[in-house]
Amino acid sequence: MKLEVNIKSYQPFWHEWAQNQECTLNKEERSIVELYLKNNFKINFFESLLFFNQTKRIKKLISKIILDYQDFKVWLTTKFVFSVLKLMRDNKFNDYFLHLPLDYISIPYELKNKLKLFKIKTVYEIFEKYNEEDLYKTPTFNNVMAFEIALKELKTN
Repeated sequence: MKLEVNIKSYQPFWHEWAQNQECTLNKEERSIVELYLKNNFKINFFESLLFFNQTKRIKKLISKIILDYQDFKVWLTTKFVFSVLKLMRDNKFNDYFLHLPLDYISIPYELKNKLKLFKIKTVYEIFEKYNEEDLYKTPTFNNVMAFEIALKELKTN
């Protein structure tokens, strides 16, 4: 289903995004998505009757989700930049942190590996090699997403 494919492109940040002020979905539309997520995108006949003119509504919902994706990318990329800045702050903005090879900085192994996806040797190279627009582009955005997913998993464990 096209709704499932489009929602999965937001995972695992859908719930955070849906609460973000930049998300254009209204409360009812978010409820529809939540119902689909809860039921793993398998809606029974009774549940489908709950949505008057469901096909038209779902098409409109998919359109909004597709249109919101660029704003989602901006939001997640901003989150990524602040995550990197927090790593710097946690390392007391030490110049060594910025310029040491990734293998030598004191951050979790999972995060180092995700940073290496950017084809950088030091943290500083993120800011040197990439501009804002570059970070929104696939596959670079996939690296942003991978880093933020790893960070989220570390925080929940």
